[in-house]
Amino acid sequence: MVFKDTKQITMLDHEQDTEDQPVTCLGMTFADDEARRAYFTEELRRRLPELRQMEGFPIGEDEDILALSDPPYYTACPNPFIPDFIKYWKEEKRKLYGEDQEEYHREPFAADVSEGKNDPIYNAHSYHTKVPHKAIMRYILHYTEPGDVVFDGFCGTGMTGVAAQLCGDQSVIASLGYKLTEDGYILDENKQTVSRFGCRHPVLNDLSPAATLIAAGYNLTADAKGFARHAKMLLDKFNSEYGWMYETRDPKTGAVCPVDFTVWTEVFNCPHCSGELEFWSLAYDEASGKFEDRLTCPHCSADISKRDLVRLTTTYYDNTVGSIRTRQVLRPVDIRYQHMGVKKSKKPDQDDNAVLERVEKLMEDIYYPTELMMFVPEGEEWGDDFRPTISRVHDFHLPRQLVAFSLLWQMTDDLPSEEMKRLWRFTLQSVLVSFTRRNRFLKNAYSQVNRALSGTLYMGSTVSEPSPTYVLTGKIKRFGNAIPKGGSPAVITTQSLASVLIPDNCVDYVFIDPPFGDNLPYAELNFLWEAWLRVFTNAGQDAIVSRKWKKDLAVYTNMMTSCLKQVYRILKPGRWVTVEFHNSKNAVWTAIQEALGRAGFIIADVSVLDKGMRTKKQLHARAVDKDLVISAYKPNGGLEQRFQLIAGTEEGVWDFVRTHLRRLPVFIVKDGTGQVIAERQQVLLFDRMVAFHVQRGVTVPLSAGEFYQGLAQRFPERDGMYFLMDQVVEYERLRVASREIIQPEFFVSDESSAIQWLKEQLARKPQTFRELQPQFMRETQGGWHKYEKPLELSVLLEQNFLRYDGSDELPSQIHSYLSTNFKDLRKLAKDDETLRSRGKDRWYVPDPNKQADLEKLREKSLLREFASYIEEIKKSKRKLKLFRTEAIRAGFRKAWGDNDYQTIVEIGRRLPESVLQEDDKLLMYYDNAQIRLGM
Repeated sequence: MVFKDTKQITMLDHEQDTEDQPVTCLGMTFADDEARRAYFTEELRRRLPELRQMEGFPIGEDEDILALSDPPYYTACPNPFIPDFIKYWKEEKRKLYGEDQEEYHREPFAADVSEGKNDPIYNAHSYHTKVPHKAIMRYILHYTEPGDVVFDGFCGTGMTGVAAQLCGDQSVIASLGYKLTEDGYILDENKQTVSRFGCRHPVLNDLSPAATLIAAGYNLTADAKGFARHAKMLLDKFNSEYGWMYETRDPKTGAVCPVDFTVWTEVFNCPHCSGELEFWSLAYDEASGKFEDRLTCPHCSADISKRDLVRLTTTYYDNTVGSIRTRQVLRPVDIRYQHMGVKKSKKPDQDDNAVLERVEKLMEDIYYPTELMMFVPEGEEWGDDFRPTISRVHDFHLPRQLVAFSLLWQMTDDLPSEEMKRLWRFTLQSVLVSFTRRNRFLKNAYSQVNRALSGTLYMGSTVSEPSPTYVLTGKIKRFGNAIPKGGSPAVITTQSLASVLIPDNCVDYVFIDPPFGDNLPYAELNFLWEAWLRVFTNAGQDAIVSRKWKKDLAVYTNMMTSCLKQVYRILKPGRWVTVEFHNSKNAVWTAIQEALGRAGFIIADVSVLDKGMRTKKQLHARAVDKDLVISAYKPNGGLEQRFQLIAGTEEGVWDFVRTHLRRLPVFIVKDGTGQVIAERQQVLLFDRMVAFHVQRGVTVPLSAGEFYQGLAQRFPERDGMYFLMDQVVEYERLRVASREIIQPEFFVSDESSAIQWLKEQLARKPQTFRELQPQFMRETQGGWHKYEKPLELSVLLEQNFLRYDGSDELPSQIHSYLSTNFKDLRKLAKDDETLRSRGKDRWYVPDPNKQADLEKLREKSLLREFASYIEEIKKSKRKLKLFRTEAIRAGFRKAWGDNDYQTIVEIGRRLPESVLQEDDKLLMYYDNAQIRLGM
């Protein structure tokens, strides 16, 4: 039974019920979990000098790294025990399931996925970006079997690990809409087998110690409810000793009441009269809960806006750094408290101010981090909101926030075990924002906890300062339901993915959500968290685009390539990687595709993942609302071995196409309607074939026309898509049950998209120039790309399609169209003369044989155009201003075949940078030509 086997494989690695019972880890038995932890901590300590030489090793002292770690499962540095786990899991899987001789085959998971974020697990800890674990589960179930190894190289909060564990949770499987059979098979709503029930083994990596600590909290918690009890005891202890910090007196009764939160406001000066202005009193509208844009100075009645105001500052002596410093003036203006269960508000009085003065005196006796923000003042997320008064970690806190959080953090030492200590850090880390000035006051919010703008270090002019009780009570109570139960514990490492310690060809599936361009500088955003951990991200290894770190898109592409090469190395041949992409910039999209290709992967599908909510960056249109999901595979060893023997030959081309078609989905249906699979169309098949050759430094033996002709001769075509013989039978069976086949929409902005649009129009019905012209004008009214040379409709038709002039035999496409739509003509005409007359001057899509000839003529025209560009750059040192991108592509393709890499590089240097960065085909040729020239 699968259930029995799953339980066995789950408990072999992490066999424990309580802290004082014997535990088994990596085949070794220990008296209890603390003994296990102590043994492997010493092993880790012994290896630290060697590990420190590895790329991406975090910045921190040995003792701080060891204090964070829970070896061998989690290390706040490179994890040297991963190979031992891989070996152990492989042996246990062999014992439980035997050697699996069945050939592995999966089509890409091509369905669009939508999963919301309203889940206790998802909400237990906030992070800059996070994929819902239930969405990841669908991918893991599709691509893997129980006992398989799943890897996430940019793990963030560790949701991939959670998803892998929950593949062995019946209730979560059911929540996805799947059904479970008695023998352990998982069925979808159509009763089709999706996968088998059972946990997978997750291996997680991230560069950030803050991220891996979160991942450890989610994935390595054995006693969530026990921790919740201890956490409540710590909170009670805090309140018994320091509860006075968050108490106020009710003005009417004089009763001492617990404070929920206090609102603070910045203080400004009027730019006209220098009068003092509290922003809260000046701009806040109690009725609407909003802040007004246009303001009136109560002193001089001048009309002012917020950007005109001058921040009021004061000087003070900072004992922690031993110097006089400047800070902004903030004042408490509103206290929200509870009196006999009723929520009330009041303005701060003399007693409340006395409490704040008493709190400030405590700062002399507590520890808190004071590190200089390494990103100030050039940090990517400061922008206009940077203030010279905020340059160190403690500047982000109000005094009471700093004191309270420090006292809570120091209580870590009161917990009875290392696991409890790690979980307390995890919990406090999850609410740190609430103890900083980044926590904005929002009247209409459900609560005042973690009200910061996601993905930024922005601080508003009003701050909400909630009490520890307000922040932590609900979170502690919900903790037991926010941590997955059981499962195979994850193995977590902290380092650069480019140097991860995993053996070759041993991972069954990879899901990654990598950093994309300049959207989120993770090292900068994690700095406040890591200051309390005393272990910092090695920011130099952060794969981002950043002026601060002198990382442009080319550097980012190279870093991502290094990371994806590691993914390629560790992934088993024939297995899949899923890459989630959330960036609206074409250049970054191109960079990711380029990096995948350089690493050796072949893209098979692009789908949509809707995470249900948007970050501030998405609200401001710097990132897309719905993420794209790239499915790519590592070619199996057979294809690569065969290709080495037949590379550069026609046989090699068709061997690749057959293998690639086998990897693609046969039929995709959405809402009862079939979808055209773009990867099966001739243009993308040609592009994938060319990329496969170029990325391996091999000459492409076929032109586009020759490829299209050979494709039609060797593979059956249906609805503009190509299939293997056994696949076309399945496609036709499923096609019958679908209402129709939906073609993809094209936004006409360049020559390539214009040709695709025309092909779609003429495939529906042959048309005359006069019929096409109005439609074409409407489609191109948005304009061509800035550097793209606009082409007339007549030129596009002449170079890519055929026109019937009425003299030859009626083409089959036109004959079929006319005889179907003009049946009366068939009755009247004794021959085809009338039909030929009606078909005259109609443009149509050529059949493959004639298309090959047409492609040859078009290729000559494009190469003539390319030759003119070569002459142009010889005469001038300036960049090309207007050109046909298709001509550049054709020229690069020809130059590559001629081993003329210098021409590719010279023309590439004269293209506008944005064009080269945003066109994956041009970038592929250019980068590989540079490699060939040793640049």
